[in-house]
Formats: sequence, structure tokens, C-alpha cells
Amino acid sequence: MFISDTHLPQLLPAKAYSDEAWYAREVADVLVPAWHAVATTNQFPNDGSFVSFELLGNPVVLRRNEGVIRAFLNVCPHRSAKVMNESSGCAATLKCGYHGWEFDGQTGQTKRIPDAPSFRPLKKGSLGLLNFQVEVCGGIVFVSVGKPSESVAAQLQASGCDAVARTSDTNCVGHTEVSLDVNWKVAVENTLESYHIAEVHPRTFGAAPVEDACTHNLLVDSTAFAGPGDHRWIVRKIEGIILQGMGLKRRGDYRHTHVHPTFTIATTDSFTILWSYLPESAKRTRVIVNWFARQKQGCAMLPNWLMRQWARIQSPFWLKVFAEDRLAVQRVQSGLDAVDQPGCGLISRREERITHFQRWVLNQLDQPAVGSSENEERKCHD
Repeated sequence: MFISDTHLPQLLPAKAYSDEAWYAREVADVLVPAWHAVATTNQFPNDGSFVSFELLGNPVVLRRNEGVIRAFLNVCPHRSAKVMNESSGCAATLKCGYHGWEFDGQTGQTKRIPDAPSFRPLKKGSLGLLNFQVEVCGGIVFVSVGKPSESVAAQLQASGCDAVARTSDTNCVGHTEVSLDVNWKVAVENTLESYHIAEVHPRTFGAAPVEDACTHNLLVDSTAFAGPGDHRWIVRKIEGIILQGMGLKRRGDYRHTHVHPTFTIATTDSFTILWSYLPESAKRTRVIVNWFARQKQGCAMLPNWLMRQWARIQSPFWLKVFAEDRLAVQRVQSGLDAVDQPGCGLISRREERITHFQRWVLNQLDQPAVGSSENEERKCHD
């Protein structure tokens, strides 16, 4: 059942999805203080393994050192060259390729400066790489370039999702990334409702689930949806056999959780898929998608192996769903770019997670809602 008794207003104005000044405020007040899922632990198989990327305008390098993944600003403090120029790889040292400055892989402090006497006077350890906060939960690596108010582990636990139990460096079976020419909230909001299913996903999901089969949960910093999963006979049969071999029961449902602002996770009995929506500009978003097979510790090797193969077989289905959504959100962005009337939009009860998310964004910005009054709503639709 849905929580709201009536339809709901669109709380964000159209400019919130395209305006550079609005986006700049979001970066400062919503996105910088938050945690973002940027990688998975299987991308760091050895000490020295690294990935580099931009997060909210900050060049970041993640690197494993003595078994711990750490994050640094990927800019040499000497002349501002990037320390790691490749997007991924394995490097024995953190070394700038411009002048050869080397940095400690644990602290980021300068370790070696070629021709150091020419920099006199320079206090030892006075220059180094800026550190960012990193937290590993299960097989997911989260980074914040600000100062989060609480740990991401606490946020995940409060949301009720089982991301830690469902993800590890051994059960990740797929990864893809794509940049979309849409505002990050357009992409996120698309995941928060089932109203578009019949129109956008007629050959994948089919009809939207009936209200009595759905459950919404609206929390302070997250929302969740639970509904019916894939009930095709062949899917039930195969999953049932594998799960039985693992000593698990088939629940037969689909669960989706959004941990504000940019992390979403969906689970079935056998499959877990993560979408991380990382803003690049007011109208561009990098989407990282990772999917995992369900595994059970202490289980025989064969059932776990079979489940990994089954998850790989399901991958094309979820990639097709993602491709369908990509086309849909681009249409939404095109429409928003053409709208200049504040308060336009109407949210159904089935889409109530969107209004909850929009209200959360406005609270972070200390911004009043637009279109929340009955008069403004009527004006928009007359």
C-alpha cells in the first residue's frame, strides 16, 4: 500500500534541473557533505591497485595500500599536475609523472622530492596530497569530499537495505559506466516510481504492480519500495533449485532502496544491482552500475558458483532495463529545459517517493518548496 491518501505536488521548480546557480548550491549543501558510491572492492585486487576519476569537480585517486583503500586529491602540490593520469591500473608508488614527486600511500605526505635542496627552506611533511574520507561497506567503496554528519554504514543500516551482506569483492559479476546529458535528480527520480513501467518497460517488466502488492517506506534520509519480483515459471524453477542448494528460501519479491542523495540498490532473491548517480554538471550525470550474485558463506562451492552463473545470465535483462530508462530520462530533461513556469508537475501516490526526496533536497538547501500550495498547483494545470 502507498502512504499518501491523495496526489502530491512537484516541489522543485524546473530550473532546479538545469540552472547552474541552483546546481552550485546543491554541490555545496547537498552533494559535497554526502557519501557517494564510486567503486567496488574487486577493482583493487592488489596493493598499488588504483582508480582515478572526478567527483564534484575534484580529481580523486583511490588506491589500495597495505590492504586499505584510501582516497586522495589527484593533484600534485608542487605544480598541480595529476599524480595518476590513467583511469585505473597498479602502481608501486604514488608518483607524479611531471617532476617525480613521490607520496606516502598511507598518509599522502611527501616521501621523496627530487633535488630537494633546491626547495630550501621546506619543512618536512609540509606538503602532501589532500585526503578524502573513504568507507568500505561490503563490496562497495564510498567517498566523501566533505564532512558527512554520520558514517555511510549507519545510513545503510538506517535505510534497512542489506548492501553489506549482498556485496563483496568475490560476487561482483558486472560493471558498466555511462554519462547521461540529464540532471542527476532526473535520473534518480526515475528510479523512485513504478508508474512509468507499463509505458517504458512493456517488454521487460510489463505492467506496473498493483497497489496492494507494493510497500513504500519513507525515512529521514532514504526511501524504499518492495513489490512482486519475477514470477515467470522458468525463473521460479531455476532460482528455487539453486537457492535450495544454498539452504535459502525463495522470497519472490523485488526491493529497491534509495539512500540520499545518489545511491540506489535493488535486490531480488538471487541478484543485487547498484546504481550510483554522480553529478558532473547541472545537466550531466555519470552513472555507475554494478551487479552482484547472491552468495552464502559456508555453502558448498557448486551452489554459489551456479548462482554466479545465473546472475550473469540475468545481466542482459537489467542492462536492457537501464537502456530503456536512459531514453526516458533524456525525454524528461528535454521537457524540463522547455518549461519556465514554476511549480509545474503533479505527483501520484505511486510516485510519492519522489516528493519525499524533493523535500529532503529542499531541506538541505534551506529552500522553500515551489508549487506546494493549491493555488499554484491549479495555476500550473489550468
